[in-house]
Amino acid sequence: MSVSNSVETLLRHGHIGEIDRHLAALIADLTGGEDEDAPLAAALASRYSRDGHICIDLKEIAGRHWPEIPGPDSDSLLLPEREAWLARLAASPAVAGPESAAGRPLVLDAAGRLYLYRMWRRERSVAAGLRELASREASEPAELQTALDELFGDDPRNALPRKAAHAAVSRRLCCISGGPGTGKTTTVARIMLALTRVGQVTARDIVFAAPTGKAAARLQEATRESLREMHGGDGLPEERTVEVGTLHRWLANGEAETGTARVLIVDEASMVDIELMSRLMRALSDSARLILLGDASQLASVRPGSVFADLCAAAASERSPLRHCVVNLEHNWRFDSNSGIGRLAAAIRGGDSGATLEALEQERETSIGFEALDDSAAFEELAERFTREHYAPMVERFRDLHNVDRQVSGDNPFQRFMALCAHREGRFGSGRFNRLVEDRLRTLGLASADEEFYAGRPIIVTRNDARSGLANGDTGIVVNDDGVAKVWFPDLRDADGSARLVTPQRLPPHESFYALTVHRSQGSEYDEVAVIPGLADSPVNTRELLYTAVTRARNKVMIHGERAALKAATERATSRGSGLKDALL
Repeated sequence: MSVSNSVETLLRHGHIGEIDRHLAALIADLTGGEDEDAPLAAALASRYSRDGHICIDLKEIAGRHWPEIPGPDSDSLLLPEREAWLARLAASPAVAGPESAAGRPLVLDAAGRLYLYRMWRRERSVAAGLRELASREASEPAELQTALDELFGDDPRNALPRKAAHAAVSRRLCCISGGPGTGKTTTVARIMLALTRVGQVTARDIVFAAPTGKAAARLQEATRESLREMHGGDGLPEERTVEVGTLHRWLANGEAETGTARVLIVDEASMVDIELMSRLMRALSDSARLILLGDASQLASVRPGSVFADLCAAAASERSPLRHCVVNLEHNWRFDSNSGIGRLAAAIRGGDSGATLEALEQERETSIGFEALDDSAAFEELAERFTREHYAPMVERFRDLHNVDRQVSGDNPFQRFMALCAHREGRFGSGRFNRLVEDRLRTLGLASADEEFYAGRPIIVTRNDARSGLANGDTGIVVNDDGVAKVWFPDLRDADGSARLVTPQRLPPHESFYALTVHRSQGSEYDEVAVIPGLADSPVNTRELLYTAVTRARNKVMIHGERAALKAATERATSRGSGLKDALL
C-alpha cells in the first residue's frame, strides 16, 4: 500500500528511513488507506525509537515543522495541529488507549504520548516491576544498626552511603546514584558485608552484572579490593563464589536459572535500556533484591530509554513509591570540589557553559586544559601527534615482547591514556581517527598492510560471544606468544587465574581502537583522557556526553575542539521521550 505524500517527503529528504516508511505502509493497510494521520505518526514514532526514545510526545511536536532544523537542500514538514491530530489518532483502528492496547500496533496515552506497542509494553512492565519491588520491605534484622555502625562509623561524609546500605538491607530495591569518586563501589562492598553479617544472604547468593563485560569485571575487582581493606585483608567470606558477568550473559543462562540470585547488583545502570530492564525485571525471583549503581548525569543507553535517570527523577517526588529507595551520593572522595576535574565536571553537569569555559582557561590548572581543533587538518595533526607520543611506543613495546610475561598481566596498557570522540563516523569521528593512526604506524614501519594481527594492535570486541567467553566492549591487545599471534585481554582471567589469551581465529566480531566513542568508554577509567567533541551543531554533543567523557579521567583531561562546540554541548541537555517517570509517581 502506498503512503501519504507527507511520509514520502520525509523519506525523500532523509528525515526517516525505509523501515519507518514500511511501518507507515502497514498502518495505511490497517486503516484502509484513508487515514493519513496514523501512518505519519507511526513513521515518526519508529524514527524516534531508533533515536533512543521510548515514545514521541505529540503535544510537543504537533503544529510545528519537523524536523525543526531542516538539513541543506531539504524541506521540513508542517505537522497537523495538536487537538485535531490527537482526536483523529484516538479514533484510528490502528491506535489503542493504554487500557486496551492488545492487538494494535500503536498506543496513545492520556498525556499525548504515542508509543509503538512493544515500547509501551516494555515501559509498563518495568514500571510495574519497580513499583512492586519498591513496595516490598524486607524485615529489618535486629543486628542491622550495629553492623552499620561498625561499617560506616560516625564520619558525617558517610551519612548518605549509610542511608543507601540501610535501604539495601531493609528493602528489595536500592538505587545508588553518584559521579565517579563518590564511593559507589565502597558503599556496595559495605552493603555486601552488612547483608552477610546479619545473615540475610551468603556470597553465593550475590551476582554482579553490568551492560558490558569490562564494567562487570571492574566492579568485581574494585569491590573485592574494598572488601579486603575493610575486612582485615581477607575480603568477604567465600567471595570467590560471587558470580560476575554481563547482564546479557546472565539472562542468556536461562531466565529460570537466573531466579536463583537473591541479590543482583547492576553497575553502570545508566547504560541499561528499556528492553534490557524489562527482561531483568521478569527474570528476578520474588524474593530477590535489586541494587542498581549508576550516575544519573551520564549518557543514557544507546538503545531506547533513559531508565536510570527516569527512576532517579521520579524518586525526588514524595508521591513516588521509589522515594525511599534512591540515594544520591554527594561527597567526592577522589576529586576535591575545587580541583580542576571536579570544577569542570560540576560546571558541565549544571549546564553552565560560562563556568565550563572559565575552568578550562585557568592557566594555573594542570589537570584540565583546552586546545583549539577546528578543522579536518588539525584532526589529522592530532592523530599524528598521539601516534608519536602514545601509540607508537605502545606498539614498539609489544613488538619486542616474545611471550606474555606474567608481570605484564598487571600492567594494563589501556588504563593510561584514551582519546574519546563524540562521533563514530565523520571528520572528527573515532573511525577516521583509528584509520589515521594505523596509516601513520605503517609509515613508521610498525604495522604492515598485509598483517592484520600485528603485535601491539589494540582490539575491541563488538558482539557478545558465548563460545569464546568474550563480551561486547572487551578490550585486548595483540601479543607475540612464543611466535604465535594471540590477543591478550588484560581485564580478563582464565578459570585458573592465568592471563586470558585468545587466538585470532576464535575472536568474535571486533575492530581496532586507538580512539573510542564516548558511549563506548562508559564503565571505564583512564589516567589521562583527550576529548574530541566535534562540531557545535551536532545533536550528539550534549552535556551528558561531555560530562561522561570528562569523568572518565582520573588525573588529567584535555579537550580538543571549538569553544562554540563546548558551549553548545554544555547547554544542550539530552531529552528522551518517556513516560516512565510519570508511571513511577
